[in-house]
Amino acid sequence: MSTAADMGKSSASRGEGKNATRRERKKERTRREIYEAAMALFTEKDYDAVTIGDICERADVAKATFFLHFPNKAALLSEFNEKLTQSLMDQLESFEGTATEKFRFVVNELASEWQASAPVMRKMTREFIDSAPTLEQGKAANDSLWALTTKIIREGQKTGEFRKIAPAYRMAAAFVAASSALTLEWTHLPDSDTSQSHNELLDLFLNGLTSGPEDGKQT
Repeated sequence: MSTAADMGKSSASRGEGKNATRRERKKERTRREIYEAAMALFTEKDYDAVTIGDICERADVAKATFFLHFPNKAALLSEFNEKLTQSLMDQLESFEGTATEKFRFVVNELASEWQASAPVMRKMTREFIDSAPTLEQGKAANDSLWALTTKIIREGQKTGEFRKIAPAYRMAAAFVAASSALTLEWTHLPDSDTSQSHNELLDLFLNGLTSGPEDGKQT
């Protein structure tokens, strides 16, 4: 399983594809180098103690270059999510299982990675929220996860495994929104494990609120 520091070295996304221009590839490399420098510094010392100047010095870029890619330090959250989701997409290429099994795999891996980087991610997420990002910035932070879950749900709908009560993209948006709310709660609970809350969410999402016969026996 990849770690936060390793995710920047996984298979490239966005501008590093075969059809990308030289300028786009250079821009993506710079963005990745900034991200890797930041994550390394966050591991070495407390997130709050790391300045944008520190990140720029480690990445060997000017501050103006940093701000071309990220409006502030907390905006690195979007890159963390992008790299993590890309890593999961790569792993799913050879994953043999049902849509439900893929969904559980994604949720477990996401929770595990966030928990592994909990000291950094709690502070980064709180700062991201406190900086009052625009609607577009907030959406961009979860775009890759939304796309991945949409793909899995659509697959499950095509095979008849999932109900077609709504378009896959809308169901994925509902899951991502609920997941984001749980993540925000997690940032304020230092002793909590995000794995439990997200597995509870997944169970709710897959099985709904309506109780079955077995549930009734337990009440």
